[in-house]
Amino acid sequence: MTSPAFPQSQRGFTLLEVLVAFAVLTVTLGVLLNIFSLAMRTTQAVQDQQKAVLLAESRLAELSAGVTLRPGVERGDFDDRFAWESRIEEFDTQTLMDNQSQLLPYRLSVVVNWGDSRRYELATLRLVRTEAR
Repeated sequence: MTSPAFPQSQRGFTLLEVLVAFAVLTVTLGVLLNIFSLAMRTTQAVQDQQKAVLLAESRLAELSAGVTLRPGVERGDFDDRFAWESRIEEFDTQTLMDNQSQLLPYRLSVVVNWGDSRRYELATLRLVRTEAR
């Protein structure tokens, strides 16, 4: 009776077992790489959205702090990625207020654009005394 060259406890993996293990490892790493890539893109998109909100709020605060409001449109850039457009227009009040009021509402809006088609708009109303115009 012949005995095997190696005892049962010292036998290694077969070539087929090693190839299957590498295939499973490759598929698993590919899925993990896609998950991390998606997480990075999502994080960047959220950071861009938060920055756009802060920039729009900042620009709207600048408009609101002005002593006089004049209807019109202004455009500019915050940096190489974010552009803004602010718009001041008289708000139609015929249905909201009587003609005796000394307050005139203005609609202030700021639009921040970035990327290909991303945009964030922030708008508010501001009341101005008619003699302060």
